[in-house]
Amino acid sequence: MFDQFKLSVVIPNLDRAVSLVRAVQSVRDDSPEAEIVVVDDCSQADLSAEYGRLQAEGVLIFRQPVRMRGGAARNRGVREATGTHVSFLDSDDVWMPGRHDRIRDFFAQPGTEKTVLISAALLHIDGEIRHPYQPPWRDGSTLVDYAYRDMGRVQTSMLNMPRQMVLDCPWNEELRVNQDTDLAMRLDRAGASFQVDPEPGVIKEESPSPTRLTNGRETADRSHAWYRRESGDWSAAAKSGYHLQDRVWRLADSGRNREAFVALARSLVPPVSPRETARRALSMLAGPALYARMRRGYRAKSGADAAVDPALAAQLDRWRDLDARAQAFCDDAKSGKQGTPPTMQGA
Repeated sequence: MFDQFKLSVVIPNLDRAVSLVRAVQSVRDDSPEAEIVVVDDCSQADLSAEYGRLQAEGVLIFRQPVRMRGGAARNRGVREATGTHVSFLDSDDVWMPGRHDRIRDFFAQPGTEKTVLISAALLHIDGEIRHPYQPPWRDGSTLVDYAYRDMGRVQTSMLNMPRQMVLDCPWNEELRVNQDTDLAMRLDRAGASFQVDPEPGVIKEESPSPTRLTNGRETADRSHAWYRRESGDWSAAAKSGYHLQDRVWRLADSGRNREAFVALARSLVPPVSPRETARRALSMLAGPALYARMRRGYRAKSGADAAVDPALAAQLDRWRDLDARAQAFCDDAKSGKQGTPPTMQGA
């Protein structure tokens, strides 16, 4: 239990302006007292105007001397932070109202000094806000069982914990993929406990994009190499879940459909989600365009599109408002309306 709670939000960034400002503003709207630490991973884009204005508004900005990738940027952010607790946020995601107070109230409870709080998430996909399945934590589960057997999301922007935990067990700076699962898995092996907050604390950007790190042959191979290295003590169900949730779609997205079907077959020994297996098989057989049309047709026939969830509609409106505000912020910064930007804090 901590006598004085202070939350630091660590945001790595590479070449993003508008989405980064959107992320920062979403935190500030909910928790103006939170410390926001942005670590630039040696961007090629000139972000000095945007960074200067963010600094003038109290955001801490640090720049890596060379590109060192997300794990190193997050470790740098944790070292530079001054909070008792730290939350992570990717620079294209959005912090949701109420998250700060739920984190504070949770860690005010005794016995949470070595606990990771996993915030539930909403998804932003192609202009829609969706509510994905997030299972409760089963008693006796390991982290990999929760993530792969139970199909629970454990992603970077969902993680909140005492800062000392990350200092003691930092992000693996060598990894280029599976960084979030790897960190949580190592924390689990080190004796951390986990709690799932059922209230969404973040909206994750998951719109398809050819520039996302998750795409490509090399990424699929790196993920599988990580799996082969780390899965020696995993349950059979967790291994099946890895193939279903990770291996299949990475192979399919990189055009390796034959290997993707082999991975899909592997996910049936033992089966973890026949429905998800069938959905992924159908999407690969039909192809992305036809599957998207089939999905739209099903939603129209079932009435899913007509039954708009007011809460999700409100979050989409908020997303769009944050987008507009962030664009205006960047436009003003570029036009020099805020004066000469201060010097960015270096390595």
